[in-house]
Amino acid sequence: MRLKSLGVVAAGCAALLFLAMGPLTAADAPAVVKAPDSITMESKIYKKHTKSPVTFSHKKHAEYKGITCDQCHHVYKDGKNTWKEGDAVQKCEACHTETGKPPKEMKKADAITKYHAEALHANCRGCHKKMIDKDSDMGKALKGCTGCHPKTKK
Repeated sequence: MRLKSLGVVAAGCAALLFLAMGPLTAADAPAVVKAPDSITMESKIYKKHTKSPVTFSHKKHAEYKGITCDQCHHVYKDGKNTWKEGDAVQKCEACHTETGKPPKEMKKADAITKYHAEALHANCRGCHKKMIDKDSDMGKALKGCTGCHPKTKK
């Protein structure tokens, strides 16, 4: 009888330990930061914006079938994007620091790496070209500047 009671106590302790591990493991996991539904992409690296800032619907893009976070968020190491969900998200200008137009003789890939507007345009327009019918509402990025940069009232 005593051996049976000891077995029940041991099983109970094991169950409690198992249940306690869930919250402890969750506490070690990185906190997931909820992004706002929309983001106004207005960078401080420009002395003056030549076009109106873009208001980007993060929610619409996150819910769109086929788009994953690492298609926009990235950290490149040895030519490979190593960013994964839960990693810190930096502003684009943390790496793409130059403003203005790149020199004509600069390779496109180098311009995208270095220049803020080149990087944003390559990422946004490149994705829209691949994923969306040019005549759809989401094809605005392909229809000229005002599709993303609305005209400002004077």
